[in-house]
Amino acid sequence: MEIQTLFSQLDKLPTIPKVVQELIQTFNNDDADIVGVAQKIALDPVISAKVLRLVNSAHFSRGKEVTSIEDAVIRLGFNTVRTLVMASGISSSFKHFDSFDQNAFWGDTFRVASIAKSLAKQTSHPADTAFTCAMLHNLGELIILIADTPENEAAITAKVDQGLTREEAEQDVLGFNYAKVGAELAKRWKFSDHFVHAIEDQLSPLEAETFNFEAGFICMASFFNHAWQQEWSEEEIVEHYNKALAIRLELTLSDILNAKEAILAESKALIELLD
Repeated sequence: MEIQTLFSQLDKLPTIPKVVQELIQTFNNDDADIVGVAQKIALDPVISAKVLRLVNSAHFSRGKEVTSIEDAVIRLGFNTVRTLVMASGISSSFKHFDSFDQNAFWGDTFRVASIAKSLAKQTSHPADTAFTCAMLHNLGELIILIADTPENEAAITAKVDQGLTREEAEQDVLGFNYAKVGAELAKRWKFSDHFVHAIEDQLSPLEAETFNFEAGFICMASFFNHAWQQEWSEEEIVEHYNKALAIRLELTLSDILNAKEAILAESKALIELLD
């Protein structure tokens, strides 16, 4: 099957909220009109309601109740509010459908995004960009679930049960994997080439023609998400984590492990967006 064929089987391509597209354009723009952006966020009632609820939750609350997006920006800072809007906007782009555990999927996505953001903070690379790329990293899996046939999905599941990874099973059955599909979705959403390559190269970032740091952060974050969810010991993590990738990203294992509790607390707070 060709990826174009998969997309042609969609009844309708999921659309990303306009405010999210505009926020992405503010990355690395020191002259961004923060007040203007906040006003645009406020025009989306669904995202605004979710963000305000989250800003006033136990994890983010700083005392007096926040009642507007502009207040939220003042209280938490533009970068934090932008992160919350990204998480809300991207997750709301996909509707409920049968045989899909939304909470499990987005919970996993938020954890990977939070880890990627933390990893980037430990380097000189933009944390918001790492977070957003990681929020997009497994959307290809959703496209496959929505657009593909039940027979193919059953074949993929059977191969996973036999010991293959999800991406290996998809490659065997479809001829491509969720990273390729996610990259195609990013293209159709008119994201920059940098975002597209971050998603496309996430499974083997060191093998890409040009190294993309966000792809590396996604790969490393996915590993630690899996390790922590499986409650691996520190010894198991040391044995299995990608040391060459950590060196390329200029990451230190001890710094990653020390940030674990803060990372999981933030991702847990983000999961409140699903309620």
